[in-house]
Amino acid sequence: MEESKENDKKEINNIKEKYNEEPEWYSNATFITNIILIVILINILMSQSFAVRNEVEIASIIRSLINHNFIYLIALTYFALLKTSFGKKNFNILNLLHIGMYLLMTFASFLTIFQSFGISSLLTLCLNFIILMYMSYTFMKGTRYWKELALYKIPFDEIKNEWYLYSICIISSMILFVNLISAINIDGIFLSLLDTIYIVLFSRYIYLYKDYEDSKEYLALAKKVIRKKARKNER
Repeated sequence: MEESKENDKKEINNIKEKYNEEPEWYSNATFITNIILIVILINILMSQSFAVRNEVEIASIIRSLINHNFIYLIALTYFALLKTSFGKKNFNILNLLHIGMYLLMTFASFLTIFQSFGISSLLTLCLNFIILMYMSYTFMKGTRYWKELALYKIPFDEIKNEWYLYSICIISSMILFVNLISAINIDGIFLSLLDTIYIVLFSRYIYLYKDYEDSKEYLALAKKVIRKKARKNER
């Protein structure tokens, strides 16, 4: 019996070690978050420097900062706050606000189809919708809204974590290809590349958090099974 308990402890420790190993850079959430912050800052600074270089009026620059970089200003605030104790404490609230922003973006991209129907607008709508689904599935599962809004009835689990990531990467790459074809200057090419890099990194961030939550559930389930087996052996 003592030997069985010792084996169970070893099994739990092995599971813990598996998920506590030092991850590669692409699986390190802290590193990915830092890269995202750098990409956002570069994107904002470059877009505004292009506007200044092209001798755009101050009012137009401010309007461009608010319109084009709205998502990046929100994302910059979101990821910067996650570095603070306030952000960590209010993690779920920040996620809900971020999801609300993507809900508005998805609705706006839907309306855009009626204004300028084309492959780019269709791909953008698909991309925003998938990101919205992915964020809701990942971040709202741990909140009370998951049950209150009956989100568990929506078949989020029909698509695996990897396929959410792959689909976002593929669609964002297609949008990049379309933008590169239609780009009329080097400024547009740089900004399109930065947009794609941000989307891929952001989807990777969501993937890592989902993977982390799944590992916690797996560890809790493994402990439950091992304890159940230990009680059965004691009898």
